[in-house]
Amino acid sequence: MKVLTIPVGMTGANCHIIVSDENSCAVIDPGAQPEKIIGEIKALGATPKYILLTHGHFDHIGGVKRLMAEYPDAVLHIGEKDIEMLADTQKSYAYFRSNDINDYVIEDAVGLSDGQSLPLGGLTVTVMETPGHTLGGVVYFCLDAMFSGDTIFAQDVGRTDLYGGNFDTLKGSLLKLAAMDGDYALYPGHGGSSTLERERRSNPYLSADTAR
Repeated sequence: MKVLTIPVGMTGANCHIIVSDENSCAVIDPGAQPEKIIGEIKALGATPKYILLTHGHFDHIGGVKRLMAEYPDAVLHIGEKDIEMLADTQKSYAYFRSNDINDYVIEDAVGLSDGQSLPLGGLTVTVMETPGHTLGGVVYFCLDAMFSGDTIFAQDVGRTDLYGGNFDTLKGSLLKLAAMDGDYALYPGHGGSSTLERERRSNPYLSADTAR
């Protein structure tokens, strides 16, 4: 498995590309600059099987329509409870942040639920529901890597003051992640990478005290 991370757009959102040994790939959160992302996919010699969204905010979805036009066989997935954000530019906050909101009205997304698995060449991508930043946020796992969107960052977590956000709900999601067995390379939606074990030790939001 190869992982390529591409920061894109005004917020520096991370688009991650997972590439299997068979050169099938999943593109996670193509938030902006789709031509840049497409160029990287072609340089890898990969073919997207999935476009995977961790949640429905504008800075994680802005390149979706262009990628779907370039790769019509790729299946678009998002957490079931965030599908509504792809049809509502106020809930995705595209209405307030972009002059071309049509790029953010997206159809044909297939909802995902907790524990669901997606085959990717010889790999398997699994889904964990982690609401709190949004109603339907998810984290994707593949081998020893996790792609956490805005649920958790290195030394920080996502904000909860936007549509669908709830800090108590996010705390529950974070404690579920902290309780997982083993360690994972952590690829967040913004900023640098980390590991789950490092965040267990040093991220204050992953301690049991956060739940109180």
